[in-house]
Amino acid sequence: MNRLKLLIASSVFVFLPGCALWDAYFMANYDNLEYGLVNKIRTLSELAAEDCKNQESSRENFEGIYFISVELRNFTQYIPNNVDANKLANNLVELSKQGREMYGKATSVSEAFCRVKLQQISRSAEAAQKVIGSKPR
Repeated sequence: MNRLKLLIASSVFVFLPGCALWDAYFMANYDNLEYGLVNKIRTLSELAAEDCKNQESSRENFEGIYFISVELRNFTQYIPNNVDANKLANNLVELSKQGREMYGKATSVSEAFCRVKLQQISRSAEAAQKVIGSKPR
């Protein structure tokens, strides 16, 4: 019985790190451009909140954030083993697209909508930074 426990315990210590190494080996590596794009989205969304009272500036800010989000999505799309980053990029595209569309169809958009949408984008970009930044170097 003690030998069985010892065998199980030693197997756990041998195979678990092996699984982590396997995942790390087959994960896409850290990419400066990928991280830079998501950082730019986060920074722009944080700074754009200052302009939420101005409809034209807000429209331009959402256009810019949408453009960079699409650029990030396209950049992450065909990198092998980069599914997580691409999913996060798709989320950023969707959030920024919602803001862009609102400013495109409404004559007046509330300051509250602007601030909430930018906060959502900023939080999503921060989550993406954590995932992308934790990739193996």
